[in-house]
Amino acid sequence: MKRLFAVLLALTLTLSCVSALAETTKHERVFIVADPEGNVKTLTDNIRLENGDKLDELADRTMLMNIENVDGDETFTLDGETLTWKANGNDITYQGTSDKLPAILPSVRITLDGEPVTAAQLKDKTGEAVITVTYETNQQVPAIAVSLLPLPQTGVSDLKLTNATMLNEMGMQVLVGWAVPGVDAKVGIELPESFTASFHADHVDLNWMMTMTTADPIDSVLQRVDGKIQLDPRKVLEELPALLTAMKNGDALPAPENAKAREIVDKLNELNDGIAQLNDGALQLKDGAAALSDGMGQAADGADALNAGLKQLTDNNELLNGGASQIFDAILNTANEQLAASGLDAAGITLPALTKENYAEALDGALAQLSPEAVQETAKKKIMEVVLEKANLNMTVEEYEAAVAEKKINPVQQGVIQGLVQAALNADEVKEKLAQAQTACDSLTALKAQLDQLSQFVAGVKAYTDGVAQAAAGSDQLCAGMAQLKDGAVQLKTGAETLQSAGTQTLKDTLTNAEKTAAGKLLPLVETVLPNALSLYESTRDNARNGGYDLRPDGMKAMTVYIIRTDLQ
Repeated sequence: MKRLFAVLLALTLTLSCVSALAETTKHERVFIVADPEGNVKTLTDNIRLENGDKLDELADRTMLMNIENVDGDETFTLDGETLTWKANGNDITYQGTSDKLPAILPSVRITLDGEPVTAAQLKDKTGEAVITVTYETNQQVPAIAVSLLPLPQTGVSDLKLTNATMLNEMGMQVLVGWAVPGVDAKVGIELPESFTASFHADHVDLNWMMTMTTADPIDSVLQRVDGKIQLDPRKVLEELPALLTAMKNGDALPAPENAKAREIVDKLNELNDGIAQLNDGALQLKDGAAALSDGMGQAADGADALNAGLKQLTDNNELLNGGASQIFDAILNTANEQLAASGLDAAGITLPALTKENYAEALDGALAQLSPEAVQETAKKKIMEVVLEKANLNMTVEEYEAAVAEKKINPVQQGVIQGLVQAALNADEVKEKLAQAQTACDSLTALKAQLDQLSQFVAGVKAYTDGVAQAAAGSDQLCAGMAQLKDGAVQLKTGAETLQSAGTQTLKDTLTNAEKTAAGKLLPLVETVLPNALSLYESTRDNARNGGYDLRPDGMKAMTVYIIRTDLQ
């Protein structure tokens, strides 16, 4: 009970933190059906505009076609790319289609004994099989991708996995593979772009694979890092090469645009004009280097803090997944108890105990028997049987209807029988029974909708925890890279401090030679290493922010998840 309470509390706090933001957020769920080669067969973009400010009108941008409101009766107008909803303070959920190619699509390649085969061919063969899933990107969008591939209980042996694991749940084998595609290899962080499974295959039947991918966790990490950097590193790196080149050559130092750097240059020029001003100029250089070192240190600290936060989230993954499953089980138990006491069996409707796997099929079957048309037809038939018996017509309802069709029943008698049936149908007792059936039908419909939402919630929690785990792994490597940048800045600071402390004790020529030596060593770093690292960081950050599918309005927070079903046969 304590564990369940902790899970519920954690989930409540998580949801509260999300919903507490009074702002409009665009949530995209792009549902895709694709073939093994990564060709899109169908695509539906489901969008929820979270109306945090309870606005009467919500303005969105979209390139989607066939737009329809799927969770309300709010109307919209479309002017070019501008989509305006009459929200009346409500959230809006709508969907549309597009032929735009998604940023990332999984591609499945199967070989048997080294030769390419299809899933349909694999079902009829035996041999050594290799499944390789690669995430193809049509643009450099870094993302986290997780795929689930159900494997049959028989026909698969000697399984070997790379960037994947195997889960055995309730009699099912599910291969879970992951990757982080779209990250530039020049970043220097080795991240998986595919996963593989090799095994001995004996008539293996593979049907589908489900993939979830998003750039949002990476985008969140890099935005947090940006928020920790107080200096403009691009501007600093643009001005440092000219400054260091002049220092290396003994020339007059140029005046940079940056106020802090310009102050340092002025002091260095004064330093080069005479020994008397040597100490002040060197001190300014030291202060500027310290500011740069502090800025890099703040960025590294931010990355460390983010990494610690991700690890804390990862520590809660098992708790979240277990809690979501326990919630689903608790709702199912309550539903089974209520259904057992509902009296449906007295009406001839038998339901098995509902589970995560069978609830949809079982409730659909019961709803088919409780539909108004089915109940009306059953009631009419039973009344007709009674009327025929009292009319001393020794025939079934079907025989009577056939006799009517063949005009073998006296019209007067037929009219009397029809009138009796209709009168019985209009009786209060029958109407009450029909109303009870309708109420039961509505209750089962609501129950199924609730269970559908819970099933989606459990799957969503699993996708979230998998994404957090992958983000945490990538964050470790990001922290290492930021630490290298910090070390370089510390070296710069140390060099400036050494120059300041020793320079005031030497003659001008000695100080000038020290400046030239330091500049010569630092120049390659600021001309090549740091600009390249900063460019890679900026491109990764910008690409992650463009991970959405539909257009994004300026200033609106947006989150996108691609949910891709790959039909293997």
